[in-house]
Amino acid sequence: MTGKTLLIGVDVGGTNTDSVLIDPQQLGKTTEGILSWNKAVTTANVSEGIYKGISKLLSETNVNRSNIASVTIGTTHFINAIIEKDSSRLAKVAILRLCGPYSKKIPPFSDFPLGLRNILEGYVGFLKGGYHVDGNEIQPLDEDEIIKHAHEITSRGIKAIVVTGVFSPLKDTQELKVKEILENYIPGAKVVLSHTVSGIGFIERENASILNASIISFAEKIIHSFMTAVFKLGLNCPILLTQNDGTVLPANEALNLPIKTFSSGTTNSMRGASFLSNVHGKSAIVIDVGGTSADVGLLLPSGFPRQSSSYCDVGGVKMNFSMPHVESIGLGGGSIVRLFGDKVTIGPDSVGSDLLKRAKVCGGDTLTATDVAISQDDLNAPKIGDPTNLTSVYLTTKNMFNSEVKSMLEKIVDKIKTNPEDIPVLAVGGGSFIVPENLKGASAVIRPSYYNVANAIGAAMGKVSSEVHSIKYLPPTDGISKENYLDQLKIQAIEKAISKGALRSSIKIVFESYDPIPYVDNTFEFFIKTIAEVDYSKLKTSEGASYSLHYDEKDLSTMKNSQADYTDVDIDYMNYIPEINSKREWILSETDLEFLRIGTYILGCGGGGNPYSRFLETRNLLRDGHVVKIIDINDIRKYTKGEGAIVAGGSAGSPTVSNEQLSGDEMVTSYEFMTKFIGKNPELVFPFEIGGGNGLAVFPISSSAKLSIPVVDCDLMGRAYPTHCQTLQTVYSDDNSVFVPTVFSNGNGNTMIIADSKSDFLLEKVMRASLSEIGATVDVINPPMTADEVDLKTVHGSLSLAWRIGRAVRIGRQKSETSRMPEIILKSFGDTGSLLFTGKIVGVERKLFKGHVWGELILQGDEDFEGDRMIIPFKNENIYAKVIKNNDEKIVCSVPDLISVIDSNSGEAVGTPDYRYGLFVFVLGIAPSNKWTDTPKGLDIGGPKAFGLSEVEYNPIGVYSKPISVVEEFSRV
Repeated sequence: MTGKTLLIGVDVGGTNTDSVLIDPQQLGKTTEGILSWNKAVTTANVSEGIYKGISKLLSETNVNRSNIASVTIGTTHFINAIIEKDSSRLAKVAILRLCGPYSKKIPPFSDFPLGLRNILEGYVGFLKGGYHVDGNEIQPLDEDEIIKHAHEITSRGIKAIVVTGVFSPLKDTQELKVKEILENYIPGAKVVLSHTVSGIGFIERENASILNASIISFAEKIIHSFMTAVFKLGLNCPILLTQNDGTVLPANEALNLPIKTFSSGTTNSMRGASFLSNVHGKSAIVIDVGGTSADVGLLLPSGFPRQSSSYCDVGGVKMNFSMPHVESIGLGGGSIVRLFGDKVTIGPDSVGSDLLKRAKVCGGDTLTATDVAISQDDLNAPKIGDPTNLTSVYLTTKNMFNSEVKSMLEKIVDKIKTNPEDIPVLAVGGGSFIVPENLKGASAVIRPSYYNVANAIGAAMGKVSSEVHSIKYLPPTDGISKENYLDQLKIQAIEKAISKGALRSSIKIVFESYDPIPYVDNTFEFFIKTIAEVDYSKLKTSEGASYSLHYDEKDLSTMKNSQADYTDVDIDYMNYIPEINSKREWILSETDLEFLRIGTYILGCGGGGNPYSRFLETRNLLRDGHVVKIIDINDIRKYTKGEGAIVAGGSAGSPTVSNEQLSGDEMVTSYEFMTKFIGKNPELVFPFEIGGGNGLAVFPISSSAKLSIPVVDCDLMGRAYPTHCQTLQTVYSDDNSVFVPTVFSNGNGNTMIIADSKSDFLLEKVMRASLSEIGATVDVINPPMTADEVDLKTVHGSLSLAWRIGRAVRIGRQKSETSRMPEIILKSFGDTGSLLFTGKIVGVERKLFKGHVWGELILQGDEDFEGDRMIIPFKNENIYAKVIKNNDEKIVCSVPDLISVIDSNSGEAVGTPDYRYGLFVFVLGIAPSNKWTDTPKGLDIGGPKAFGLSEVEYNPIGVYSKPISVVEEFSRV
């Protein structure tokens, strides 16, 4: 930074634009590093607002402009365009999928809110192409097909295009080729390739790519306006934009990936609070109060916010990004205060940017939080209006207000805390004057100097990050170990950071992992992340003049001028009643399906695959007019003739692959081949395991127009297990081979029948070996069973139980009772289990053995289990849970009991592929069906011995409670 020592930070919010001029060498030591600051109302023309703000900084300090090393800007405009569903700022998007025969039942936009989908959906094309996880092509590209789609996109006037290829993060060749063709045929096309946006997880990666494409044109205008403002000021320095992880990226990179800036505002405030306070190297809670809400998060000793899970939700759209874990409440400077007798309410509605018009202190008729603060002579409150307008604010009102604010903030602080010890609380943001000086659970409430522009300070002090993601086949014959390859990726990550402007000597690798891909020999998924200081002297200077010429001033407005007319329906989950027709058939609705999605994953005990894609597939079928019927097991004889007429189905293979290679017609194909082989049409179907995605796997058969077969409310496990052999059908059979014939298909021209086998164990080995050759995921149909066999050899009411679990979670969230979620979920099981642990994931180890992912999850206890640790070994599913207290170890639960790890923030299951460091969870142990525990054979097949753990003694967690059938309960309503 020779000759350039000063930084400018700007945070452009919906209400205010904050700016600061900083000497970074002083800021880490004292707030004297803040040379000048400014807060002003955000202007319609962003360029004008930034220009005025920075001009004031420079005029007040009279610094040499050549000493400005960078201008870093944070903005909420891009994410607000999505959240507000603003069609004036969002472009129609065309999506081309390179998928071959896969994914057509889950087209793009399947999980978008209807209003947002109506704005963005422009064109969808399914093309040949895509890769299997081993790098082989699913199908080769067809150039004529691509050109045909290009002409169709052109005819619709669409310029924003997303190209999503199956396993493109593994191999990007096809996506790059398609982009080349599109740009030749569509002048001015803005092509987003999904592999540049995020990693494995097809739906989430495509969703993120769509949002990114939709805002590129708007982002260009805004970013160019940033550049224009800086250029007009005569600043010859790089322009950076902030990301949500507290790091920055050059403006030219943000032009292509504006989505990287989503939700950076709160992160900027938390990072600014870290620099302004004296809690360096310690954890602290940050309360960032604006005009409408208070955003609360945990600042880690590293000075960065604690992150949430690997997924996030923006505007109702699921993406595979990690966002800061932030809890928000409707409490801000503009919050409306209402009196009801001896009670007071604050928010959640706010006067927002109309404070100067509507607040009583300014002559308005609305009592706000700012009014009450000013009426108490709060020195931190803004100096606005005429305090004599507040003589009607009585002492009792002030006291009730103070008590309510204190209660609201103490609850949210307690929710964010990770242990019972008092912790510093940092109050920042323009509305933080309402934060009281003392809070229960806070060792101190600190409102640092310049608290009201902490967001701009955090922006100015952003660092550089880089990420490298790879899936690699490492055969032993190559002589390259996982560790060797990881070292190569570390070098790549470092070089990538340097290319983005990192100071080489400061680069730190903050995260590294490698996980085996199930059923794909010697194949691993690697991830590296670095963080470093910015080397401003190496960054290119943004040329604002050339950009400014492309746009008229009127194009730089960010003020919203149109709104989608569509709103998504809110469901009253507490009073929802499922539809049971006169035949005692449960007609599945979208709400029922949502309950099943949540419940089946909790029943998966970590395995069974994430049901999300199966959920979307079935929901699309329902929306297309298809019907899924579920019947009570007591009614099965109405549908059968007493012969082998009932089949079980599900998926087998790698959850990693199924999350990327979305299903095609595998299930229906397997079913049809089974009917040909046995020479008759099965009349009923049911999932062979209720846990995970397999709980929903047979719904395509039920909803198929040419099949339309009811689903029986039962399964063979009552949970998820890693092998076909671990079923009640095996427990209650003397034959060593009960699963022949078995049919399985990969949906790409490969369907196999195992007609006979000496044992189910051998059948399992053959099927697992085949998986690695045909794409690592298949759908399976088991041999037919009679009604008597189904009655004896299944867990009854499995779908009903999953439904009740999901309903309980949804009601708990709707009532804002996530803190009671363990109790709520256990109650849905009939109180047949207990809470085993609450805490944070601090370690995950995985290895692949004979197709299955074996591993160990390590948890650190929170305030209820302070100082304790829990170890959970897993083989696809969780096997047992061991608590380590001081030096004592005790196994508190083991198979066949259900051990489910659940996200503390949402109440939803965390599967073994989703285990990530830093995720806060609770662990439940739940009693299994008594059919597993009533016989020695059941415990041999489903208990610890089945996993080679003869030393582990099974001790029941509770007494099984048979779930109440949905059909039985609601057919009487």
